[in-house]
Amino acid sequence: MPTELEIRLAEFVDRDTEMSRFCGMLDSGTRSIMFVSGGGGYGKSSLLARMIHECALRDLRKSEITWSETQNHDYLGIMRRIRDDIGVEYFQNFTTVVNQFTDPSIRITVAANLSNIEVAHGLQMEGSTVGDVGGIIVKDNMFVVPKGDRSIPESERMIPLTVAFLQNLAAAALKIGPIAVFFDAVEKMTRETSAWVVGELFHAVQTGTLRNIFFVHCGREKPIVDRFVDSIAEEAELGPLKAEDIVLYLQKRGMKEANLDYAELLLVATKGNPLQIATLIDAVMKQRQKRT
Repeated sequence: MPTELEIRLAEFVDRDTEMSRFCGMLDSGTRSIMFVSGGGGYGKSSLLARMIHECALRDLRKSEITWSETQNHDYLGIMRRIRDDIGVEYFQNFTTVVNQFTDPSIRITVAANLSNIEVAHGLQMEGSTVGDVGGIIVKDNMFVVPKGDRSIPESERMIPLTVAFLQNLAAAALKIGPIAVFFDAVEKMTRETSAWVVGELFHAVQTGTLRNIFFVHCGREKPIVDRFVDSIAEEAELGPLKAEDIVLYLQKRGMKEANLDYAELLLVATKGNPLQIATLIDAVMKQRQKRT
């Protein structure tokens, strides 16, 4: 039984320009980021599957991160996923920093400087028994308190975590060769996470902090980036299929009506949307199976 990936690859049509740009990016290394954009059903995931397959053919390390209704990765989730996909052995410093911020058994020591504390100054008592009298009782000048996951502000956690991650990722790419990172359905990403991806990951590529690493950013729209990131990025805005592309798709699906006239009917009905075309052909084939 063929897998979903095998089906996507077998039915892949058009998008030759986008694939050639991706392969050119891997070959030349002059551009390291690719923004793939397009409306729903325009074949972004199928194109991404083809790119991932190309990485497998080239034996490149890769990481795939997809956002969904149930998987909304934040900046730390992205770094952890890339670490796990590439190899935890290359990210020991990053993992150490993560543990420092998230392990509740690690304790924070706070120095206290207390002076001029007077308790019951000038107190005179007769005929009474008095126990311990204390305003503040301090056995030593160090407070030790357990540190929870959120005891430190997020902004203060983000900086050392990101620095350690980028250092480890850069070293890993130099040691094991090119690394490809794929982000899919990024329109479901939060604004804060998107800002981190652009501001930290993409700018690290642009400044040369990250070398030999390629990012593919796939979603409904291209993110807003400055001209410096734009200068190292490829763009692939997916449009509708053409009639000749639909003919090729019909041939791959084994349709006897794989001709230009039938393709033009589908083009008018679907406006060239690949998902709608595939859905209609699925329905036609199921109906024919019922008749036979």
